[in-house]
Amino acid sequence: MSRTPGLNINNGNISLMTIRGTIGVFVLVLALLVCSGCVQPDKPIVPVPEDAGMSSTGTPVPLVIPSPALPGQTGIIPVPVTLLAITRPDMQATPLPHPAGNLEPAGFVRYTGTDYSVEYPVAWSTNSTLLPLREYRHSEYDCSVSFAYNLNQELRMYYSRDGRTLFYSAVVNSERDVWPRTVQGRVVYEDIVNAVLGNPENCANLEGNKAFTIAGISQVPLAGVAYPGVRADFARINHTGFTEGTGTMYVVTGKNHSGVFTFYSTSLDADAQARLSQYIFDSLHLDSGF
Repeated sequence: MSRTPGLNINNGNISLMTIRGTIGVFVLVLALLVCSGCVQPDKPIVPVPEDAGMSSTGTPVPLVIPSPALPGQTGIIPVPVTLLAITRPDMQATPLPHPAGNLEPAGFVRYTGTDYSVEYPVAWSTNSTLLPLREYRHSEYDCSVSFAYNLNQELRMYYSRDGRTLFYSAVVNSERDVWPRTVQGRVVYEDIVNAVLGNPENCANLEGNKAFTIAGISQVPLAGVAYPGVRADFARINHTGFTEGTGTMYVVTGKNHSGVFTFYSTSLDADAQARLSQYIFDSLHLDSGF
């Protein structure tokens, strides 16, 4: 009897079982790998840095870009909700109340010139000019107007969009006494106001030019210099067709200059005007050589 066929059949069965066993092991290993991938621990979440420019909801966070400084300006001063502290090199930081009269959200900007610096609402416009200084000469019964010899005044104006609120400065580079005075020597503050806000070709409060009244005069301290200025509150009346309004001016007689700084409004209520006016005047800083 030949044994070869039986042996061949048995060897074929062993080979088939071996193949089936190998496939089974492969399937089992593959299943284990898949299961191990399902139950592996979660990857740690990496927090997004706060400065990545995104919020927690994925919405872009707007960037605040400061407005460029204009010529003669040091930058924008943001308006605070309650108090604003301004630090000057030679003064202590002074908290200033939020000026309710300022309706512009962009805040304030500081103008810095050779003779003084001051803050005003950034939305206001400005202009400047150099004009001959007018002299108002009072006699016992009359007053005449002429141009002062070889004297100019630098006039700079800051005004609101509607033109109904303004701050202006008039600076004369001279040691002379340039103020209009009565025969008795009293400074005629009506003429000083009238020179810019009225009819400068005529003396104030004479026949046909009765436009201004002075409510009170007092001394005020001035930042940057040791001497005080004179504060005069005034009102424009409607005798000559001008729009009625009220204002405050600081008259400064310095060592080398004379200056007038005036706030005036025809639209703000009394409280709002007082706050905004005081804010601007508190920010006024004279050069030490004024």
